[in-house]
Amino acid sequence: NIMEYYWSRGQSFDLSDLIMKTQSPPFDRLGAFPIDRLFPENERFALAMKLNNFLASPSFQTWMQGKSLDIQEMLYTNEGKPRHSIFYISHLSENERMFFVTLLFGAVESWMRRQSGTSGLRAILYFDEILGYLPPVANPPSRPIILRMLKQARAFGVGLILATQNPVDMDYKALSNAGTWMIGRL
Repeated sequence: NIMEYYWSRGQSFDLSDLIMKTQSPPFDRLGAFPIDRLFPENERFALAMKLNNFLASPSFQTWMQGKSLDIQEMLYTNEGKPRHSIFYISHLSENERMFFVTLLFGAVESWMRRQSGTSGLRAILYFDEILGYLPPVANPPSRPIILRMLKQARAFGVGLILATQNPVDMDYKALSNAGTWMIGRL
């Protein structure tokens, strides 16, 4: 609701602003309930402290550097010519890999929803070694985003290629939404 509040007004904000506004939101109600009754001040402060710990963590500081995840810029030059981007993440820890994959798919989904519907292909998102990011039983942060994209991305001209050595390690809903399966052996 805080993000929607600022974005609907065309205002930008960063993680620091989000932490501060978690403690004192720019609105009095969430739906029918007063904010203090639905989410008391002490609970908002506890959440703000957890978010601040995340922001203050030395390992998180590296995520604040470098180029932003501008999907339009990664897919097309300023002249509109297509390009490709490759992300190599095996050097990251398991938590960092999950964070990045979830962040990347979220950015692609946001970009995708700003596009008009099309029957043509605008982009292909290829993910090698999907094991653990779209499991049949657990629910990591990456799973809901990838499932949504498997269901809806083709309407926006985004194709997904998900590769794994063992298809039974993938969610059955994901497999049923895959238009084409290629099974082979080297």
